[in-house]
Amino acid sequence: MSMYRLQQLLLNRDSASGDKPKDSRSLATLLFRHLLLLFIWLGLWRVAVLMEYAPHASIWFPPAGLSFAAFLVMGLRALPVLMVGSILSTFWVDNMYQMQQGWQQLLYSGLMFGFAHCMSYWLGAALLRRWIGQGVSEGLPRMITGFLVLGALTSLLAALTGTQILAASGMIGMQEAGSIWLPWWIGDLAGTLVLTPLFIGLLSWRYPDIQSWLGGLNFQASNSERSGFIGKLALCASLLSLIMLLASHFPYPEVSFAVFFLIIPQMWIVCTESAFRAAISLAVFSILTAVWVASLGLMDQALVYQFAICVIAASAYFGLAVPVLMARNQMLQRLAFRDSLTGIMSRQHFFDQAGEEIRRSHRYRHPVSLLLFDIDHFKQINDQFGHACGDEVLQKAASCIEQTLRESDLFGRFGGDEFMLLLPNIDFARAVETAERLRRLLGDIRIDKLELRLSGSFGAIQLQQDETLTQALERVDSKLLQAKRAGRNRVN
Repeated sequence: MSMYRLQQLLLNRDSASGDKPKDSRSLATLLFRHLLLLFIWLGLWRVAVLMEYAPHASIWFPPAGLSFAAFLVMGLRALPVLMVGSILSTFWVDNMYQMQQGWQQLLYSGLMFGFAHCMSYWLGAALLRRWIGQGVSEGLPRMITGFLVLGALTSLLAALTGTQILAASGMIGMQEAGSIWLPWWIGDLAGTLVLTPLFIGLLSWRYPDIQSWLGGLNFQASNSERSGFIGKLALCASLLSLIMLLASHFPYPEVSFAVFFLIIPQMWIVCTESAFRAAISLAVFSILTAVWVASLGLMDQALVYQFAICVIAASAYFGLAVPVLMARNQMLQRLAFRDSLTGIMSRQHFFDQAGEEIRRSHRYRHPVSLLLFDIDHFKQINDQFGHACGDEVLQKAASCIEQTLRESDLFGRFGGDEFMLLLPNIDFARAVETAERLRRLLGDIRIDKLELRLSGSFGAIQLQQDETLTQALERVDSKLLQAKRAGRNRVN
């Protein structure tokens, strides 16, 4: 059969099985997503005119946040859409300002502006993905630090290259380019830092694979009560509106700095609501600030408000990291204080706590006793039945014994199959009774793989006045050795 005939048969089979309609639906879905991204980007660009002072230059530029998020989530697949958006916005600027430039010049300017904008945010997104990927174990704090640093550098690169390209294309003068790069940077920075997390959250619903590098953040919609969140959002909006109204009525520039106090209610939202709701709150705060600045004619103080937005957003993101850091500290604390296999006190933590308890007992002249015991023939258990069986023996022994102890007793793993038990307010006679009870308890433990019953050898002492833990351990270890030499499965 010829190769051409084979290809025809395969094509006919695919058409009959319905693969072609499926491909058509996938293509239509992909086209719809890209068109939606384009319309949203253009809509955000048009909204940025609220604080615009030159073509493509605004103190508040939301498209920067969408571009950064799109490159983070979609990679280079977002490039064609954002390039088209940059070109269309250039033609839109010409129509708005009646510049009367030729379409070839506008196309060139749009391509150059798109190149500067897309190159900057794609580079920042690629570096951020790499930064996060190299420090997966560090999670959210590393992601936030990288996002803030790279977000600032990326928006600065976009501002510097964008102003030079617009000047080279004749849309602005060279002198004007030197004076607007800072406001341009602040506008892109505000859009990037404040709105990128919100757009990541929205895009993550469609691209759930990015959850693996979000460092523990969950941008899924929260099912908790919405009325409380709306109330907090209304409070923040009311306080912001009050500050802006006061700034417009009193001719003192210092009044505008009161906006920095809004970090308090914003942190309240961050610490009590989900990451997605925190992102919504910052977005609302940013948009409402831009609306008030434009409507009240506060452009002279616009940079103050934009700096405030960036500072509050950065603080809020580190606020998101607090619960993660607390959980990590608790985990590290547990690893330091607890034996990883049995869950009882680690050796060092036992020494620390026992030392304090012994000093307290000596001070008040209360009796205190110490037990040291191990599992008989434990090495043979490991050799004959495997280390997994040996681990199960240690875990069950520790668990059963721990359940029978008082809250004041200190129970820890000395190492290997040896355990130590400090008994406050217990004299030697009662310590021996406790050891005998625990010895019998070990014999009642059943391990499926073991044919023999467990047994243990115990050493017991009562600490002498002014005796240290180290000295006591030497004495009780000698007692344990005597019990083993006497035939094991006994208390000495």
